[in-house]
Amino acid sequence: MSKTCIITGATDGIGKQTAIELSLLGFNLILVGRNREKCESVCQEIKSLKRDASVKFYTSDLSLVSNVKELGDQIKKDYDHVDILINNVGAYFSQHHLTSENIEKTLALNHLGYFALTNTLIEMISIRRGGRVINVASGAHFRAKFDINNLQMKDGYKGWTAYCNSKLMNILFTYQAHRIYNGKNITFNALHPGFVDTSFGDNNVGFGKNILSIGKKLISINVRNGAKTSVYLSTSNEVMKISGKYFEKSKIVSSSKISYSKLHQEKLWQISQDFIDAIN
Repeated sequence: MSKTCIITGATDGIGKQTAIELSLLGFNLILVGRNREKCESVCQEIKSLKRDASVKFYTSDLSLVSNVKELGDQIKKDYDHVDILINNVGAYFSQHHLTSENIEKTLALNHLGYFALTNTLIEMISIRRGGRVINVASGAHFRAKFDINNLQMKDGYKGWTAYCNSKLMNILFTYQAHRIYNGKNITFNALHPGFVDTSFGDNNVGFGKNILSIGKKLISINVRNGAKTSVYLSTSNEVMKISGKYFEKSKIVSSSKISYSKLHQEKLWQISQDFIDAIN
């Protein structure tokens, strides 16, 4: 029986590569991207590789909570279940930006997008046994300078710190979701894909973009290697009953000390829910 998998941020980088590889393995794909032309192009590329590929796309700006809710509601109308949700979308913003919902954009896209979509679709994912939620985080979370009372970094914003903080939030969210939804036959795991040569960071200008560009030329891995852990967590029977873990190179590894703080996990969950409720 083919499994249905949602992949956000699926038009580029490891999201796109993950989609290609899961399609070749026979998965039914639901791709989410912001740009319709890119979504159409990826779908065409996948069908050129596998003529009978089952692939559909939705366009949505996942930095807007209202859009995430609309996306989730539409998916629930179109499908009766989802087996796997890969929260992959993310970006680095060197300058402070607020969304139209008045939320700092790194926080909105990299964390609240994961949080809102997962909670909107949770009942669909739990319909069949063995549902999986996979959160693409980053080893950058070890460099977080995290203040649970200042998630929007209203004073002294630094783009790289905001990104690192958001990746820590991905892991805090993963661990808390594992505890909250224990018993729903869903596993929750986070991963570090590696430093991958993608278009990540190219939306910026100046010093931050230049440093990333140099790094990608010197020490990055290709997208196929970058997608390996996402594909592994989506397909492997070895992790069928493993939940609440952090993976690197398809192996369980330790995340940062602060990521295991139940106080931070619980408080982040409540603050995140407050953001959602204020918009809804």
